[in-house]
Amino acid sequence: MKIINLCLLILCIFGGLVGLAYLAFDPFVRSLILKKLVLSNTSDTFHIWEDPPISPHLKVYFFNLTNPDEVFNGIAKPNLIEVGPYTYKQKWLKQNITWHNNGTISYKTRKIFTFMQSESCPTCNDALDNVTTLNVPAISAYYQSRNAPFYTTWSLSGLIWGLGYKPWVTQTVHDLLWGYDEPLFSVAQTFLPNPPPFDRFGLFLLKNSSKESDLGEYAMYTGEGDPYTLATIQAFNGHQQLDFWNTSECNRVHGSDGASFNPYIKKEDTLWFFNDQLCRALPMVYNRSISQEGLPGLRFVPREDVFMSEKRYPENSCFAGPNRETGDGVFDVTVCQFDTPIVLSWPHFLNAEEKYTKAVNGLNPDPEKHGFWFDIQEVTGTTLSAKARIQINMNVKKLKNFSHLSSINDTVIPILWFEEGIDELGTELINVLKQAATEPLEWRQYLLYILIGLVSTLTLLSLVAVAKLLANRASVAKVERVREQVEHILHGQIAANESSAQLTQPMLGYLDSNESSRSTTATHSRTSSEGTTPPYAAISVDHRDLAPYSDSEKPSVNFSSPAV
Repeated sequence: MKIINLCLLILCIFGGLVGLAYLAFDPFVRSLILKKLVLSNTSDTFHIWEDPPISPHLKVYFFNLTNPDEVFNGIAKPNLIEVGPYTYKQKWLKQNITWHNNGTISYKTRKIFTFMQSESCPTCNDALDNVTTLNVPAISAYYQSRNAPFYTTWSLSGLIWGLGYKPWVTQTVHDLLWGYDEPLFSVAQTFLPNPPPFDRFGLFLLKNSSKESDLGEYAMYTGEGDPYTLATIQAFNGHQQLDFWNTSECNRVHGSDGASFNPYIKKEDTLWFFNDQLCRALPMVYNRSISQEGLPGLRFVPREDVFMSEKRYPENSCFAGPNRETGDGVFDVTVCQFDTPIVLSWPHFLNAEEKYTKAVNGLNPDPEKHGFWFDIQEVTGTTLSAKARIQINMNVKKLKNFSHLSSINDTVIPILWFEEGIDELGTELINVLKQAATEPLEWRQYLLYILIGLVSTLTLLSLVAVAKLLANRASVAKVERVREQVEHILHGQIAANESSAQLTQPMLGYLDSNESSRSTTATHSRTSSEGTTPPYAAISVDHRDLAPYSDSEKPSVNFSSPAV
């Protein structure tokens, strides 16, 4: 029992220590990870953020317009043929990095795009392939002058006709994306009140710009003071509010730029993705759990109200306005694209109203191919993979003041859709993330196994000790019963002996008393009676009794019944 008690004491102490370690493990590890994630100019995470060892991609799919004459004459729907993907590898360069005292860091990101023939479609060559699509500068000029005086509209129509412009254009993929000289922009400086601030046109002109003035400046929280704000955008171009929408909430600059998110994300969280080209922050919600090379993550997708009309979601009224397209599944960004009637949507009008898909030919929406999502490691907030897919459309309206647009039916015509994102991080970076995301869980599991083993051992030893104690008590009780029985037997014998002795002595005395009584009675009878003999007795006296006698010669008295 002493050995068992000693073992129980040692196990209790060790088990208590392990239990405390298990309870304190998560808070302790969390504090270490958060401290490690905070950005500083000397931290490892800062160097990874500044020069990430990944290669994001950009995949572009154009919609080739095969019947432009019929479309602008109003006799046919646009017939679209998807071509691509034209894939580009991206290199991100952080510029103008500045640390601020309020726990933020400001920076500009320059992106360098390199065409990847091997990852594009087999026959794709962005420098040689021609695509017919909408003439965005010309249609924009018409749209912006729709309410201008007659002489202005007449002059603009003559200019466009003189330049040989049509409402559609055929250009190479490279020029349509990265820019070509556009004389109309120079003319716009004279005719339009708010002309575009450049002389070249390209759908992704600003994405690939090397001019610092064309790059937006982001300010991001470093996590100093509050690690849970890490990677959250604090301002864009020095402003915490945009000025495009109707409410401060819709104009608020917040969320992540998509490279990473705040640490320790939960499934019930709403994450926000901010992009200046989208002119807003998109809310994203949990969709499902994923795993990449054994590293767990959470998939977040846009909330169901994104790109939906105010009819279904009244809170989206902040994005509505005059002359804006507000149907379900589209998002009009004319107000933030130099008054160009650009409308965004998910690729192939995924989740949009049927009127958009039925207005054109050649679309086939598929959630797997055209969905938008981020896979995020929930502990570190790192983006494991992403597919940010957006479709660029143009809202072409019938404008009777201009012959080119006087016959067309009002149609939202797709131009292209693109996928910008990351396929995977790579084994090296995943192994680094596992040190923070999975290895602590394994160590905690080991502690749990040790704790379970200790508790099991304690329980077993406690049962043994209880059994031993019960056995000892049973033995003591048995010995006690035997002792009591022995004592009872001994007391019984002693009592029997004493009783025997008492019975023997009174019997002798009784006999003596009887004899004495008899003698006295006889004497009394002889002395007190009148000499009359009772009829039931006959007494004979030997005359020798009158003489003296010895002890051996005691007189005898015989009592005889009448029958005798």
